[in-house]
Amino acid sequence: MKAQIQRLSSEHDRTKFDCGEAALNLWLAEQSLQQQKRRQSRTFVFVDVANPEVILAYYTLTISEVDGASYPSRRSQPRRLPVIRLGRLAVSKELQQQGMGEFLLMNAIERANEISNNGGGVALAVDAKNDQAAAFYQRYGFESAPDDPLLLFLPLGDHLSTAT
Repeated sequence: MKAQIQRLSSEHDRTKFDCGEAALNLWLAEQSLQQQKRRQSRTFVFVDVANPEVILAYYTLTISEVDGASYPSRRSQPRRLPVIRLGRLAVSKELQQQGMGEFLLMNAIERANEISNNGGGVALAVDAKNDQAAAFYQRYGFESAPDDPLLLFLPLGDHLSTAT
């Protein structure tokens, strides 16, 4: 299978995706393209080039702010901090437990670094839905907010970027 990550478009069939989580399936089917058209978020889909309308996995990024007190840092932070938020990340049931979540996360981190380097944003933030999801993100260096173990941050910056 030759696969790639593409920005979501009307060519992608959002209705047949099934990751086993009804809320993630429904959001993709009913809201993802509308939010993208309104420039409220960007959704990136993983597809087989031979069958590009079939979504195998996806993630969504948005620009956001967080309370500076929620950011895990030893230094004093401003009241509001700009972040790039990983709003959703889902893998179809057929591809789960095959490293696809890690692959998507690495792609999201790369995109977030590019956004941060070109427009600002101190971290990639994610609201984990449960402790198991939080543990997944922590394996990749995300740190929990001091006041919310399910709000996690991965610091961004030039030192993390693959670009020179």
